[in-house]
Amino acid sequence: RFDDLYRRFVTYHDGEDLFGLPVTDYPTLMRIKKELSLLQKLYGLYNSVMDSIDGYYDILWSEVDTEKINNELLDFQNRCRKLPKAMKDWQAFLDLKKKIDDFNETCPLLELMANKAMKQRHWDHLAQITKQKFDVEAENFQLRNIMEAPLLENKEDIEDICIAAVKEQDIEAKLKGVVNEWSAQELQFSPFKNRGELLLKGEATSETVSLMEDSLMVLGSLMSNRYNAPFKKDIQSWVQKLTRTTEIIENWLVVQNLWIYLEAVFVGGDIAKQLPKEAKRFQNIDKSWLKIMTRAHETVNVVLCCVGDETLGQLLPHLLEQLELCQKSLTGYLEKKRLLFPRFFFVSDPALLEILGQASDSHTIQAHLLGVFDNVKTVRFHEKDYDRILSMSSREGETVELDSAVMAQGNVEMWLSSLLKQVQNTVHSVIRTAAHAINDPSFQLFEFFDSFPAQVGVLGIQMIWTRDAQAALANARSDKTIMKATNQAFLDMLTALIEMTTKDLSKFDRTKYETLVTIHVHQRDIFDDLVRMHIKSPADFEWLKQSRFYFNDDTDKCVISITDVNFEYQNEYVGCTER
Repeated sequence: RFDDLYRRFVTYHDGEDLFGLPVTDYPTLMRIKKELSLLQKLYGLYNSVMDSIDGYYDILWSEVDTEKINNELLDFQNRCRKLPKAMKDWQAFLDLKKKIDDFNETCPLLELMANKAMKQRHWDHLAQITKQKFDVEAENFQLRNIMEAPLLENKEDIEDICIAAVKEQDIEAKLKGVVNEWSAQELQFSPFKNRGELLLKGEATSETVSLMEDSLMVLGSLMSNRYNAPFKKDIQSWVQKLTRTTEIIENWLVVQNLWIYLEAVFVGGDIAKQLPKEAKRFQNIDKSWLKIMTRAHETVNVVLCCVGDETLGQLLPHLLEQLELCQKSLTGYLEKKRLLFPRFFFVSDPALLEILGQASDSHTIQAHLLGVFDNVKTVRFHEKDYDRILSMSSREGETVELDSAVMAQGNVEMWLSSLLKQVQNTVHSVIRTAAHAINDPSFQLFEFFDSFPAQVGVLGIQMIWTRDAQAALANARSDKTIMKATNQAFLDMLTALIEMTTKDLSKFDRTKYETLVTIHVHQRDIFDDLVRMHIKSPADFEWLKQSRFYFNDDTDKCVISITDVNFEYQNEYVGCTER
């Protein structure tokens, strides 16, 4: 009817305009036309929105594209805003806006619910809350089936369930990562002597323990996560498995190290004969160790091998206990040897075990002599009489013939004691000869140094200085020039020694003469101070406080005196060392 009226209006308007008549206004008609135009816009959008939203309901849930729906709803909202203000109070506009806003508010929930993290347990939980069944696995399950549920009324609960699903998916992925990693981790072995692969490879096993600690940290964080409920039992199970595996591997390595240490002692060697009971105990331990390593080769997966059954958990503590008993007996045995030859206290347990374990061959001691002597590096054995020791040599290559040969037979601690005594006797004998030589009227200083070992040469120059200084002090009151003359004699001796160092010397001789210079510089400085202080008595404290060297023929001892205290020279062979 309005179209008919509007056509008639156009005809009349054109006629009036053609004949030049006044144009008649129809304000009511214009108002109605404007209102109808607005209604057409509103209802056009309304129909478009209704058709689209109703179309969403028929989309299969598996094909829902929430991003596309969001974009279309955003476009509808923008078009709605652009409608004239005049119609924003109309009921149709209010219905349209509510339809768009309601679906738009539902969209974030749909997006959360469409997440791949949603499992059947989450849909079952949603069904309990909304009292609506969700058969999401059905082929004809549509968005309509979800929209029929009171989603907005239960918005917070639904959000919590969907967020929990995402968090649980993350927990499940991390747990799966740990499980997969330890399903693939295998023990690695290394060979031991010529007995096969009887050891856990140290570096690889340390890395395995480190990886286990990392995995336990991951599992610890999962245990404290409030969304872990569906996986809590699995997480706890793996925490127990890895914790137990770590303990077992650590025990395994302790047992392995102790087994290696004691295997060298009790499998062959002389110590096994000395400790037959412990040797038998170790044989049983050795069999158990072989059993453990054979089983490990059969089950190489780290976790399965360690906690697949209780074999290792029960056997390793028992082996450790037995090994510690063997070690305790061995420690007691070594203690006895050290008490018999105290210098063994300065030798480490492994070195002492090597010495004792090879005691049947006296020549094996060569590698360990510096551990029990200050500077006896090697000894020379008789060419034919295998165990007869004839001389000793220092690091520097100086050789000193022993006064009496030593037979390296019997218990090693006994003949080492004999060797030590003979070394000291030899050094003492050489010192006695040197003490007599320096008092000989035909004494020549450099001939003396060339004739005696370097150690005795140093001691000789100290005895010469003590003798001459004491004689000068004793006669200082009666002979006014003796102190200066003696001081000059010491200076001349020093000059001669320094001059020797300018010559082409061997390394040994250079060390010897440089040491003599060092010693005599100190001695000459001391005496020079006594001269400057006008000391004229051997009883003066300035003299008595110095280190003074004597050889006492009555007691047959070399003595070092400081003030009123006397120390016996210990006759330890020290070779030719720098001072």
